[in-house]
Amino acid sequence: MIRYKVIFLLLVIAFNISCSKKGGQSEDKYEVDLLSGVVDSLGYSLFTDSIKYINLETTDSCLIGEITDMAIGAGRLFVFDKRRQTIWVFNQEGKFLSKIFKQGNGPREYIRIEQFEYDEKNNQIVLLAWGSQLLFYTPEGEFLKTVKLGFPLTPSDFKIVPQGGFIFSQAGWDNPTAGIYYVNDLGKEEQILVKRKENHLVFINFDWELCSYDNTICFMAPNFENTVYHYENQELVAEYPFRMKPELKHDYMETVSLQYFEDFIRTGYLEGEKWILATYWSSVEDTRAFLFSKEKEKYWIGKYLVNDLDGVDRNANTSVSGNNTFVFWRENENTDENPIIQVLYLK
Repeated sequence: MIRYKVIFLLLVIAFNISCSKKGGQSEDKYEVDLLSGVVDSLGYSLFTDSIKYINLETTDSCLIGEITDMAIGAGRLFVFDKRRQTIWVFNQEGKFLSKIFKQGNGPREYIRIEQFEYDEKNNQIVLLAWGSQLLFYTPEGEFLKTVKLGFPLTPSDFKIVPQGGFIFSQAGWDNPTAGIYYVNDLGKEEQILVKRKENHLVFINFDWELCSYDNTICFMAPNFENTVYHYENQELVAEYPFRMKPELKHDYMETVSLQYFEDFIRTGYLEGEKWILATYWSSVEDTRAFLFSKEKEKYWIGKYLVNDLDGVDRNANTSVSGNNTFVFWRENENTDENPIIQVLYLK
């Protein structure tokens, strides 16, 4: 019951922004007080040059339940719809092309999709399915292969490593084994990259915990720690050893209800070539949006993120951040039509 309360409360928290720092410099410079210098709202204009909107075509064969995440590649948009357990495929103008829906108990099917990736190098869709396995399909839905994960993890997110293998995350779980793992092409655990602290065991439900751009996979250390790590060329680097204040008032040896949660907990994270974006929340102080420019090594803190360019708000973010863009989505004013993609071209 506690876990469901946590999930419900986190779903109503608006996503927003985060921070970081290059390794080898003073960590004190990157101590940020979430109670100091806070403005009411951070506008898109701080980090966005322009916005493009893509209306996803609605047909009798394509009715999206809700966008969970997306991927972009080879001139196509791949939309993960967890509610309908479907990967929808569109061209970059939003015209519906095909879908992958293979829900079932068969050897080439899945019971539930947790997350997905588009492997542009090999032109294949990779699904992280319930039961700790990866299922590979062509974008047209033809089954290719299965890789079973040979270790006791229940990951909720993953990334394909360009040089081989995968990065898996179960960072949101409330147990000491939670963390970020490198796994080889055969699904065997090779290395624990970052583990969760035993006094930070609060269950939190993320749509994603890993981001990527170019050949870099990036993430923030689980839960109450805020170092931004980069994994590139099979090497893990603490790229931005970031420290959020105020300090934690409590230890969390097991998960708790967030109804009366004094401490700030990170509820969202997004990173691209030039910007990091994360959100923090506490039951006392409500939300904090944190925006960090890598180029300027400067940050902004606000209570909310708002579109001050054209006033069109978003419903949620996706993990897409390549080519110096962030990709969000919003519901169509006509509720019978599919959602609209909001592509932010960043400064």
